[in-house]
Amino acid sequence: MRCAVLGLAVLLAVTGCATSAPAGQPSAVQLTVDGKKLSDASDLQANAEAQVAYTLEYGYVARAGAAAVSCWFAKTGVESEVDKRLWCGPVQVPGTGAGTDWVPVPLKEVTKTDDEIRYEVQSPQVPEKGNRSTPSGMLVRTDGKEYDPSKQQDTTAGRDFLAVLPDDGKRSNLDLGLGDADIKLRDDLLGTAVTGWANPDIWFTSEGTLRAESGSRLRVIRMKVEKLNETDSGFHRTNWQGFAPQPSELALEVPGKRQVLPADRLPANGSVFVVYTVPDPQEGAEHLALGTLGAKSLEQRAEVPSGKRTDSPPHVLQRAASPAQFKEQTQKIRFGDRELGMKVTGVRIGRQRPVKLGESQYDVATISAPDKALLEVRVEAAGNLPDTAGGLLTKDLITVTLPDGSAAKQVGARYDGGPLPFAVVVEVPADTRSVSVGMVEGSLDLPRLGRTAISPVDSRVTLALEF
Repeated sequence: MRCAVLGLAVLLAVTGCATSAPAGQPSAVQLTVDGKKLSDASDLQANAEAQVAYTLEYGYVARAGAAAVSCWFAKTGVESEVDKRLWCGPVQVPGTGAGTDWVPVPLKEVTKTDDEIRYEVQSPQVPEKGNRSTPSGMLVRTDGKEYDPSKQQDTTAGRDFLAVLPDDGKRSNLDLGLGDADIKLRDDLLGTAVTGWANPDIWFTSEGTLRAESGSRLRVIRMKVEKLNETDSGFHRTNWQGFAPQPSELALEVPGKRQVLPADRLPANGSVFVVYTVPDPQEGAEHLALGTLGAKSLEQRAEVPSGKRTDSPPHVLQRAASPAQFKEQTQKIRFGDRELGMKVTGVRIGRQRPVKLGESQYDVATISAPDKALLEVRVEAAGNLPDTAGGLLTKDLITVTLPDGSAAKQVGARYDGGPLPFAVVVEVPADTRSVSVGMVEGSLDLPRLGRTAISPVDSRVTLALEF
């Protein structure tokens, strides 16, 4: 009898050891919402993970951790209380930085008693491309594991990973382990130049180190960007006919995927690193694409890193839009009872240019054929200016002459309150390398001045377009 009791005591002791959590390991916790027991919390985690799997499959988010994406409850700081949604991650929203993001999954109340509350998961609220989403405070799972999303973590980049990171330009390509590249794409609203490229095993960022997961390879391109719709004063208008010009889009194309680089991650005029993943082994080439949007849309594409063009862009977009430096020149003109200067302050050449329609609204003019270009000549009246808003009329007396002596067709101008327009736009052959600009003689009925004779005093201005 004594042996039997002893045997039972040993059995109970062994059973007790088998059912308790090992020292230092988390143990299951009962989570609550508004003080009530959260029913089937483990099932909510599993259901949310199944939902988020679709967002990964379709590339709305990319994996950004060594472990599988899992879903967590956010602690509110009060005992076992958690928020009324799950957070699934770590992931990366393509187009953001290199840090980790989280996808919130809302919970919908189904039933509630005095002691217990039951929820069901709703569709994941995937952040828009380029927008980050991160919980505040500690995360917890029903098995007792906790995670601090604010801690800096090294990132393992999965399929569809795309980060746009600032570049201060202080380090050379050689210092960064980048090879030199020379790829240029531009339209009249956005310009870009790829200056460096690499295929690294690891990339260092301000948010930690970055590696690609198995089955993927890292790529890095260094790219200058100028948002001409912000830096070009010609587009600084508000009263457009219909809609304002849509900003052009930059996109990175890898086999089977096209990812737009979010505009708010790109500087107005500066440089960025674009870090992304490609399949390993890879089938097909990568391309950088520039899309001009709107009624006169255009798509331009160049292979990365070779720069080989896979499109046939208008010739004018294969040359620079303006000179790095411009030397102002002035033609003296007779304007009624006084002498003025018509100062040429700049030139731009492109496929599209903004022009004014009549007294108020603006529109965008476009070349009539792929072998044409729009040349914008910017002018300024100098001297003792008369009190008249004459630009709408005096624009027709400003002519642009081609090397063969013919006059370029004027397609529009921009003007406000002065005696002269501040820009005239003409169509020229895309390979034009020089023009002359000047005022011709005429007599106009100008506001507040009446009939006014206008004529050139000295010779026309010659403009070299070798840029």
